Amino acid sequence: TPQGSRVYLKNINFKFQFLGALEIFTREALEHYFEKSGECAGKVGHQGGEDYYMEACMDGIGIDHQTDFKLLNDKYAATGNCNDPWVVGFHFYKKVSSWNECHDAAVNTAKNNNMDYVMLEK
Repeated sequence: TPQGSRVYLKNINFKFQFLGALEIFTREALEHYFEKSGECAGKVGHQGGEDYYMEACMDGIGIDHQTDFKLLNDKYAATGNCNDPWVVGFHFYKKVSSWNECHDAAVNTAKNNNMDYVMLEK
């Protein structure tokens, strides 16, 4: 992404390609949003929740997007590959133990492939 660009990241190859579990925007995109968000309030519905609203608003006020479908693992979007060490977000696991199992599988895959990772406190 060129420095100073107004960009948000489409994060999953499912439905409208933008799930709220991992919303990524450049600072410039959010600054523009805060200046223009009033234009969205009366024109964009909330049919899909806050993630749908934000995507529609960003598109409506002229914010560009890039795509990275590898960062978010979403159980309901059938991405469900817990052995992918590139995943940075694991969504929608109702039980802590289920989330931990998926996370640990990704960490183990990274270790087995000699990839760097950061282990945060549990």
